[in-house]
Amino acid sequence: MNPTQGLQEGHVEMITTAGTLQRARYEEVKAICVSTAGAKANLFVEDSAFERRPKMAGLWVRFSLRDGDRLEGILGNNLLDWPEHGYWITPPHAGPGRQRVFLARRALNSAEVLGVIGAKRLPATKEPLPGLDQQQLPMFPE
Repeated sequence: MNPTQGLQEGHVEMITTAGTLQRARYEEVKAICVSTAGAKANLFVEDSAFERRPKMAGLWVRFSLRDGDRLEGILGNNLLDWPEHGYWITPPHAGPGRQRVFLARRALNSAEVLGVIGAKRLPATKEPLPGLDQQQLPMFPE
């Protein structure tokens, strides 16, 4: 599936392993997994949740699907990147077998934000901030 052009108005366009173009309506789609050839289809069977807090920046979300399956993933921080027909997430234990996953909105029952993970913070500095009056008493003396 072409991530930039595969999501059409009423359907998803994908190339099958046989090399033919296939169209599926969003009502028929649960998830589309982007993976390398020969990867195991274990997305909803094994490791569908993070073992601990993920380290990559984004929204850590637990999705409950209408068929009872659950899957956690990281959504990008840029809300404009979220397509109206579903969500592109980075699943737990992402690698060649499961790089990205598209979850169709119509397949979802709920989406719960578990955490907001930001970019790395800059190290603290003891230098005064620009414009800070040097005569001002420190709030937290050393």
